[in-house]
Amino acid sequence: MLLIISVLTACTSSDQVEQQSKIAASATQTASLVLEAWVAGAAPSKYTSRTLQSVGKALADAGAQIQSAKSPEPSEQAGLTTAVGQLSAAVTRAATAVQNGNRSDVEHAQQDLRAAAADLSASYARYFAPKS
Repeated sequence: MLLIISVLTACTSSDQVEQQSKIAASATQTASLVLEAWVAGAAPSKYTSRTLQSVGKALADAGAQIQSAKSPEPSEQAGLTTAVGQLSAAVTRAATAVQNGNRSDVEHAQQDLRAAAADLSASYARYFAPKS
C-alpha cells in the first residue's frame, strides 16, 4: 500500500511539473508574440505592458508550482525552476523597457527570452527523459 501511495504521489508531482512547464512555455510564446508586435509598431504600449504583466504572473506562479512539487528528479526540477526564473526576469525587463519606450532594451530582453525558452525546453527534455 505504501508503494502505491508513493507511486501515485510521484505521478501527481510529475504531472504538476509537466503542466506548469507547458504553461510557462505557452506564456513565453505569448510574450514573444506581443513583443514582436510592439517592436513592429502593431501593438500599443499599454496593451503590451498589461500582457507582459499577466505573463509575468503566470511565469511566477508556474515557477513556484514547479519548485514546490515533490520531484523524484530534484536536479532536473531545479533546471526547470531556473529556466522559468530566467523567463520571468526577461519578461520583467521587457515590460520595463516597453514602459520606457526603449526598443533596444526590448530587443535585448527578447534575446534573453529566447535563450531562457531554449533552456526551458532542454530542462524539460532532461526531466522527462527515460531513466535507466
